[in-house]
Amino acid sequence: MESSSTTLATSPNPSNLGQIVTLTATIDNVTNPSHFVPTGTVTFTDLTTNTQLGSVLLNGATGPLQKSIQVSSLSGGNHSLQASFSGGNYIAPGAVATTVSGSNSNTVQQTVNAVATTTSLTSSRNPSSVGQPVTFTASVTGSSPTGTVTFFDGGTQIGSATVAGGAASLTTSSLAAGSHSITVHYRGDANNAASVSAVLVQTVSGPGDSVKLRETQVSVMPIAANISGQAITGAVGDAIGVGFGGSPASLALNGGGFTYYFGADSQIRNGTAADDDGLKRFLASSDGHAHMVDNGFSALGYAGLVKAAPSSAGPSTLPRDWLAWIDVRGTGYDQSASGNDLKGIQVNAVAGVTRRFTSDFLLGAFVGYERFDFSSMALSGQLDGNGWTAGAYLGWRIAPQVRFDAMAGWTALVADDAAGAASGSFSGGRWLTSTGLTGGYPWQSLVLEPSARVFALFEHDNGYADSLGVFQAERDFSTGRASAGMKAIYPLDFPRMTSLLPYAGLYGDYYFSSDNAATAGLTTVPLLQGWSARATAGLALSFHGGPLVGIGAEYGGIGSGTQIWSGRARASIPF
Repeated sequence: MESSSTTLATSPNPSNLGQIVTLTATIDNVTNPSHFVPTGTVTFTDLTTNTQLGSVLLNGATGPLQKSIQVSSLSGGNHSLQASFSGGNYIAPGAVATTVSGSNSNTVQQTVNAVATTTSLTSSRNPSSVGQPVTFTASVTGSSPTGTVTFFDGGTQIGSATVAGGAASLTTSSLAAGSHSITVHYRGDANNAASVSAVLVQTVSGPGDSVKLRETQVSVMPIAANISGQAITGAVGDAIGVGFGGSPASLALNGGGFTYYFGADSQIRNGTAADDDGLKRFLASSDGHAHMVDNGFSALGYAGLVKAAPSSAGPSTLPRDWLAWIDVRGTGYDQSASGNDLKGIQVNAVAGVTRRFTSDFLLGAFVGYERFDFSSMALSGQLDGNGWTAGAYLGWRIAPQVRFDAMAGWTALVADDAAGAASGSFSGGRWLTSTGLTGGYPWQSLVLEPSARVFALFEHDNGYADSLGVFQAERDFSTGRASAGMKAIYPLDFPRMTSLLPYAGLYGDYYFSSDNAATAGLTTVPLLQGWSARATAGLALSFHGGPLVGIGAEYGGIGSGTQIWSGRARASIPF
């Protein structure tokens, strides 16, 4: 047996992607090359990918033998190529046939240059605003490029994406205000070389319209909710006081109220009281004020304090257990004293009916409507909306001059928000709960009314997409107020006609709020928070027989940077 040797050469080397490369194998008989008349096969293999590139039959020949193939399918990169001779037979002249062994060639490192690529970068909006989403798109040219691209802000990687169809995109809304040098790096693939885009300078301006839109919503809704809480709890508290007919507590619940109290046990005849109660004598002076005090307290409904004897001398007012009422309140809000120009006006209308089951227990139901309109020049923002409320309440007189009451209600909300070029509408819902204690104590010619009360609201605003395509996330917050103070009422009676009930009060308030809204980039979030004082005054006109009308006003936020003023009108009719 004779041995063989095989050598491999390639040309050109290096080559470019897709270029034809010729692989040539040379097979020789080591012992007697001049008489080599072989048979067999030469196979060419890419060892890097373990791929057979082709094979050639020798078909018999003499002398050194060369066999070649041409390929153009090599991918970009380095390839280890080899030729293998399978072995065969040869017949030397005048000799016996001899077998030739197979052999493997040397390994040739073939370099295939990938296609050069170019990468470009574009921005969906430039300049953009803080919080506004920007989409960067990379375009890669080459030989059907695949793989990934990486986006950089200066030297900081901000994301990566997969190339498909020669393009890849990244969207971000986290760019801070200022100029950003954005580049994209294409990492290449088997057939395409890596490349880097030119620098794209992305300009991001200070809080954009979508951010201001969000800030307007975050700023306004807790304030609107708190104002509604004050209006609704005040109206309901008045209704509870009237329903009992023996406590002036309803005049104090939110500082702007007034009401008419009809007595559960009293009967008023021709506008005068007929008994000689000891407390009446204590309150009345020797100059004839007893008559005025009798009638004033009769109008206030102090069933336990002024007792009227039955008489046939004239018509009487009998106890009635149902009360229909309506309460309208207008509120103005101004935070300019704290350096914020947010201002607004809100109107709340609440109506209901009360049913007294015993002299010490009652239940009631109410409905309400609210309309609010707030604006800020600094934000170029305006938010207005409506709310519809339904709820129930109860009152429990736990002592002759002390009552406990509680209420709960649900409000459905719809609001329109605008700031610069951004606008949108959203809906939401709000729970309101309230509880408190109120007393009523006569002193000299006054009725003193201490009270302590707290209400809390829990609101959810649904998410929405604004007019600029920015998604404004859903939001939850809570807000409320705890208050305590004193009110003084001075009854003035006009026999057979009416009673005037002027009042004034002073309260300490503590506002509390919490919010899960993301406030990154916001310039201000004016939550109602902390201590302040509140003054109230008003006048009610009660008519014998039960009806009452009146007006009142209050000024809140004393000692803080927020001013909240309100005016209120109320009417009630027992039946």
